Amino acid sequence: MTRRAALGVLGFGLILAGIFLPRDWYDALPRQSGLPPPPIKGVTLLQLSFVLEGLALLWLGLRRWSFTRLEQRERLAPPSPPEDAAAARSTELWTLAAITLLALSLRLIRLDADLWLDEITPILDYGSLSALQVIGTYFSTNNHLLNTLLGKLAVATFGETEWAVRLPAMLFGTATIPALYWVARLALSREASLGAALLLAVSYHHVFFSQNARGYTAYLFFSLVSSGLLVKGLQEDRARTWALYVAATFLNFASLLNAAFVFASHVLVGAGAVLTLRRRSAPVTPLMRRLLVVFGVSAFLAFQLYATILPQAYVIVGVVYTSQATGYAALSGEFLRELVRGVSAGFGTGLILGVAPFLIVGAAGFLELLRRQWALAAALALPGILTALFLMARGLTFSPRFFLLALPLTVVSAVQGLWSGAQAVARILPRRPTALASGLAWTLVLVAAAVSAASLRGYYSVPKQAYRASIEYLEGQRHPGDIVMVVYLAEKGYRYYGRRFGLKEGQDYFFVRSVEAFETTLSSRDTTRVFLVTTFPRALRLNHPGLYARMARDWAPVRTFRGTVGDGEISVWRHRQS
Repeated sequence: MTRRAALGVLGFGLILAGIFLPRDWYDALPRQSGLPPPPIKGVTLLQLSFVLEGLALLWLGLRRWSFTRLEQRERLAPPSPPEDAAAARSTELWTLAAITLLALSLRLIRLDADLWLDEITPILDYGSLSALQVIGTYFSTNNHLLNTLLGKLAVATFGETEWAVRLPAMLFGTATIPALYWVARLALSREASLGAALLLAVSYHHVFFSQNARGYTAYLFFSLVSSGLLVKGLQEDRARTWALYVAATFLNFASLLNAAFVFASHVLVGAGAVLTLRRRSAPVTPLMRRLLVVFGVSAFLAFQLYATILPQAYVIVGVVYTSQATGYAALSGEFLRELVRGVSAGFGTGLILGVAPFLIVGAAGFLELLRRQWALAAALALPGILTALFLMARGLTFSPRFFLLALPLTVVSAVQGLWSGAQAVARILPRRPTALASGLAWTLVLVAAAVSAASLRGYYSVPKQAYRASIEYLEGQRHPGDIVMVVYLAEKGYRYYGRRFGLKEGQDYFFVRSVEAFETTLSSRDTTRVFLVTTFPRALRLNHPGLYARMARDWAPVRTFRGTVGDGEISVWRHRQS
């Protein structure tokens, strides 16, 4: 069968599948209750995607087409290679391998620590569902599709342990180190790129997310890879590069819906490339056609992947992220304080001594990065800007994790700033400026790496949320007849870990989310002592102010278990008179 005939048969089959696709399976999928109905059914979007895909394949089957590489003047010119000290390729690869091994080691330490709420939620919500149900169901924003599917595979293979649940995130986190090196080499020297890889390897924040069973490290990995492939594609225009770009973009969407902002940034970079050619009086139509196909295929595949859940996601995101309990107002003091707390956690010397110089050097390095490789700088910087503009336009709340792509950009920019500063100092001195600049830059990078690595000691000392320690404490304090009331967001963690301790819901442990449930539980039990358990006090105060006020009036925390998740400490309360 010829290619044209195969495309025709496949296209016709997809059209029939779209028209006659059964809908009963979609209606039978589990749904989150209490939400307004979506504007359209996801199965309708899926049918539409099949029909459109079939029509596109039929059209391709009727045309004679082949990939023809663009001429040099129709592509972006690659930047001049940065100044670099001579080094053997094998030395470079061995150094990168050692840095990657260091990153893996740091991400394996305490990988079996307690899961926190957002890691537990997908297990409880999706653990019993099939892969098809996971793809077609959207209970909450915690369904990071690729991580959920890989997490189910890891649990099925190794058992439901903390390290198995976190295995996909840890592996993607480790893989991001060589990915960052490869992307940095598009603009930085070999030594500077290795320095950037080292800083990310020991980064407190990257270790944190690498041990967080969600899709953020996969998102970082595929955002970096797709951005690098976009730059390579604009410069070289090879079929393999564009095919890999489409695949990386698809997997980035599968990792996190935030990838939409990365993709939008890539479209803007593509538009910038067309304008650059126009200013050079070069032909722009060939590149425009190439980008139209590449971006069109990428967007369509992402749409098809999420077709069944897009209506649900639209409703849930609009409900969840309008509440201040799930984030912060953009210009609020609370958001600024959370940023300060989160950023400064990775600097053992504190905010002023650690963060401020790093950001100043990073700003200078970003300007140099923009000068050397504007397409890469824009591809990494624009997603955060577009995210902020979208959230403000929709009146949605902000959270620092929405801007996680700023981490590798800041690392690359800071390292470039250190190298540029070292080279400027070395030029003043009369002898061996290249060797002196390299030594000075590496000294500064190693100091920064040591400061960041020092903060990991505190990170490893406590889990993200200390569910097991709090349950062990309660079981040691509780006497026969005593009861425990688990309040609001502490519920899922105690349900998950309570199974391991044999806790009996409705007998010794009660879950309450309202003043009415609180008072009913108290009045229905003839007991001498009652313990309360809370976590995320800010969300409790904002979402259930009456319940929080009732507790604060007559109860007081007697033991608090720290965690590395902001506001995620677990507190045990006792009545003030007991």
